[in-house]
Amino acid sequence: MKVVSFVEHWIDELRPRLDPAISLVVVDRQDANARDRELAGADVVFTYVFDAAMGRASRKLRLLLCAAAGTENIDRSALPEGARVINSEGPEVPMAEYVIGMMVALRQNVFRADRALREGRWVQGFTAGGAFGDELFGSNLGLVGFGRAGQQSAKRAHAFGMTCRGVTMQPNAPRPLVELLEGLEALSDPAAVDRLFGWADAVVLCCELSGLTRGLVDRRRLNLMKPTALLINVARGAIASEQDLFEALRDRRIAGAAIDAWYAYPEKAGETVQPSAYPFQALDNVIMTPHSSAWTIGHKLRKLAFWSRVLNGFARSGNVPEEM
Repeated sequence: MKVVSFVEHWIDELRPRLDPAISLVVVDRQDANARDRELAGADVVFTYVFDAAMGRASRKLRLLLCAAAGTENIDRSALPEGARVINSEGPEVPMAEYVIGMMVALRQNVFRADRALREGRWVQGFTAGGAFGDELFGSNLGLVGFGRAGQQSAKRAHAFGMTCRGVTMQPNAPRPLVELLEGLEALSDPAAVDRLFGWADAVVLCCELSGLTRGLVDRRRLNLMKPTALLINVARGAIASEQDLFEALRDRRIAGAAIDAWYAYPEKAGETVQPSAYPFQALDNVIMTPHSSAWTIGHKLRKLAFWSRVLNGFARSGNVPEEM
C-alpha cells in the first residue's frame, strides 16, 4: 500500500510503527511535478490540505488521513468517488484541559493578580479589602461543537459542577458523553445558537470552520451574552469576528476571553507576527496563547498511535477500523 505524505513532522517516529507492507513517501506539496507523480499511485494521502489539483492527480486514492483535527482545508469535492476522509484524534485532551484552565484563570483573575503582585500591589483577596474572584461551580457552559474536544470539555466541566449545553451539526446522531449535556441542539439553527449564547456563563468554540461557522460570533451574538460571560476559542479565529470580539472585550460587554486560535500566523518558525490587526495585547481581560492548547507530549503520542492504527488497519484489511 502506498501512502503519500505532505506532512513532515514526526514522520521519522511514525515510520517504525508502520506495517512493512506500507510504502510511505514524503513529498513537498509545492513541487507540482513530484506531487502529481507520487499521487498517481497513492492509495492513501496524509495531509493538512487537499485541493482540486491534488484531486486530479489522485487516480487510486481510497483514504485521506487529515493530520489536523479540523478539515476545513480539505476540498471534499475534489476527492475521487468513494474516498473517505478521517481526521486525527489526540488533541482533544489537552484542549479540554486548556478550556478548564483558562476558565479558572479568568474567573479567579490569576493573571491580573500575578502581574500586580510582582509590583507589590495586592489587588485581590482579603488583603485587598475583600476583592473577590469567582468560581466555575454552579455556572453554565455552552459548547459550540460537540466533537471530541467538546465532549472532553463537557466531561471535565461536569466534574467542576458546571451545567453544559451544546450545539452541533448532527444533534440527534449517537455520540459519546451526550448524557453530560442538559441539551444538544442544531448548530444550523440560528435560534438555538442564540439561546446558547444568552444562557451560558462561558462559551467554548470547538467546532470546525465552515461556511456555516465563519463569523458565527458577531456583534449581535456577543451582545446576547451576559456581561459576566467568558469566551474561549480553541477552534479557528475566523469563527469569531475579529473586530466585534475586540470591541466587546475592550468595552467590557463580556467579561473576558481566552484566545488560542487567531487571525494572522507566522509563515515560518521564529517570525514575529502580531496575531490580529486589533490590539488584543492591550486588554487585561484577555489571555492570549499561540495556537498551542493541543501541543503536548501526550497529544503527540496519541496522534502517532492513531495514525499508525489507521494506516496499519487499512493496509491489512482494506477497511478503516470501526472505531474511526
